Amino acid sequence: MAYILMIDDNPQSQRYIQKILRYRSKHELALASTSQEAVDMMVERRPDLILLDLFIPGADGLEFYQTLREHPATRSIPIVIHTPVPLDQITAIRVREVGRRLRYDGFIEFPIDASELNHIIDGALSRGKGGVQKWTPPSA
Repeated sequence: MAYILMIDDNPQSQRYIQKILRYRSKHELALASTSQEAVDMMVERRPDLILLDLFIPGADGLEFYQTLREHPATRSIPIVIHTPVPLDQITAIRVREVGRRLRYDGFIEFPIDASELNHIIDGALSRGKGGVQKWTPPSA
């Protein structure tokens, strides 16, 4: 059983993914609505996987993703990016560019198919690296 941190401020998205994970897997899901709340939660417990919404309050989702990938304590955590809205051309290009430079472990758009989400999560967890480190926020 994995500990998954979902960073998403949309209650409908949170409930939908909770339902998928509750009925299709035995993973534990923690919810954060902002990037700061996610950081606070990572200080307490390192997640095995992060589900990151591109559009979160307190940070640009891709910039926060880059911060997670560049920080020694979180760079090995598998990250699956999700979005509840169709991407405009500029955002789609940014997602591809960031994915090429700082690999992400999955990308999924709503509506999310339960089987596809579980397949992406299982694949990301099986590729995940060890090296458990406690999160310490980067200094400004």
